[in-house]
Amino acid sequence: MKMKAGGLNAVQTYIAWNIHEPVHGQYNFDGDADLVSFIQVANSVGLLVIIRAGPYICAEWEFGGYPAWLLNDSSITLRSRKDKRYLEAVETWMSVVLPKLRPLLYTNDGPVISVQVENEYGSSLICDLDYLRYLEQLFRRYLGNDVILFTVDIHRAFFFACGSIPSLYATVDFGPDVDPESAFGVMRKFTPKGPLVNSEFYTGWIDYWGTKHQVKDASKVAKSLDKILAMNASVNFYMYEGGTNYGFMSGATDWLLYRPIPTSYDYDAPLTESGDVGTKFHVLRKTIAKHTKVPEIPIPGNTTKFALGKVHMTRLSIFIDALPKLSPRGPIKSLFPLTMEQIGHNYGFVLYRTEIPKKFASSDVVLDIPILPRDRAIFFVGNIRQATLFRATVQSRVNLRVKTSLQLDILVENMGRINAGFKMMDPKGIIGNVSINGTELINWQMYPIDLQNFVSKFTSSRFSLPFPEKNSDDSSGSIDTFSPSFYYGEIPLPSLNGSAFDSFLRLRGWNKGQAFINGFNLGRYWPAVGPQSTLFVPANVLLLKRSSARLVLLELDGAPCDIEETCFADFIDYPILNAPVRPL
Repeated sequence: MKMKAGGLNAVQTYIAWNIHEPVHGQYNFDGDADLVSFIQVANSVGLLVIIRAGPYICAEWEFGGYPAWLLNDSSITLRSRKDKRYLEAVETWMSVVLPKLRPLLYTNDGPVISVQVENEYGSSLICDLDYLRYLEQLFRRYLGNDVILFTVDIHRAFFFACGSIPSLYATVDFGPDVDPESAFGVMRKFTPKGPLVNSEFYTGWIDYWGTKHQVKDASKVAKSLDKILAMNASVNFYMYEGGTNYGFMSGATDWLLYRPIPTSYDYDAPLTESGDVGTKFHVLRKTIAKHTKVPEIPIPGNTTKFALGKVHMTRLSIFIDALPKLSPRGPIKSLFPLTMEQIGHNYGFVLYRTEIPKKFASSDVVLDIPILPRDRAIFFVGNIRQATLFRATVQSRVNLRVKTSLQLDILVENMGRINAGFKMMDPKGIIGNVSINGTELINWQMYPIDLQNFVSKFTSSRFSLPFPEKNSDDSSGSIDTFSPSFYYGEIPLPSLNGSAFDSFLRLRGWNKGQAFINGFNLGRYWPAVGPQSTLFVPANVLLLKRSSARLVLLELDGAPCDIEETCFADFIDYPILNAPVRPL
């Protein structure tokens, strides 16, 4: 309704394959994944719909929307006709999702007016135009000939030549820093007739952990929009409402260095992450009104935000102590390390365990991982944390001190698969072999960490504190001696006669980890590097339980109550997305 009140007549949405087929052959179209209901809701408020069906979508989304199980065999070739395994997976998926769209097409009295094929294919530099022809035939098979199929590419002729074919309507994307006449001139060379279309007009930009929050001046965006609309061109705002990369769904880029994307995808959009109307909304609405009639309807009010205050957090368990409950089926065993995908565990964490050869007892050694762990690794010897490696630091060696215990544990965190560019083949975990002082380590055990099942136990009415609060081997203080641990707190909810309320979780003094409320995975937090220092908590997550909500944190690097006797999480009524940053 806010979009409609803002002067828009259509909503464009992606289909993220990995949300709908998280396990090969098992499909999900329920709850947040209810694609058909979303389209019907848009139709009910008078908005047309444009579908970006993939199979690749980018969107700064985990693996560009591809399901991680495609990487079970890392030799697979994506976005090309060269690999039958890939084509078979795409064809099966499209045979499931595209038939759901056909009844909703405009020609069938539905709201869907066009469907995008692939996404910015030209910038992949693969240039397999037969692949685009294959996708077109596949889409036509299930959608028929009475729907517009289109592509989009960056405003350079080279990218259009690599990413478009005459039978698909080629559109362009560009932001307010680009001259619209120049960009549309490139489009016209490949699309001689028909409307000018900017499929991605950038109202903001992407954030990365450890870099400054991105904003685009509203007046500059409006000035460019004014030029676009004066040319009678169509424009899709990217983004109009950014949203949130809940759970493990934020992606990453790696043009020069690996750069993971935060949980928030607010994007400095006209509607904020929590759906609120901001200054940019009104500025763009006024610009649109210069060129077309804006509906004379009330602009829906912003949701009420509540500062729920401080929540006392209690230490539940050290991570390693809870390993039997975190990985109830036990480890997968292999002579050499396997990737996360090879053991069928696609997101979150895996703990790798092996024995250090006896000859290294009571000595200082150098551990070498020639291919950097993907993406962050914490090293323990005899349950004592000794080092941390992050992929972006391009460091492959760590110094370890071995005493009498020879047990080596490496906790590896997947911080998001690369969603665009030349390095999208991005299997996670330990890739390749590991050695100590030149001796290769063998006989590995790999524990897939089931955080969801573990955390769900703390939302049960029969919940009790089942784990010890302190491990005698743990020492507080520096990051490299803190043992990753779970913390728990009860969030008292005010009596609001059933009214919904949103909030923001602020974790001052905490470092890095994963947050859950009532079993829902809010996403990663990393205030130690910024710029995001709050997590958006929507009302429906808080209200899964009426009287109180339960917060569980997996803190990886250091909790404030390891310095003080008590520690707190804090719920405030505003977001903090532009906090000071510390480079990774």
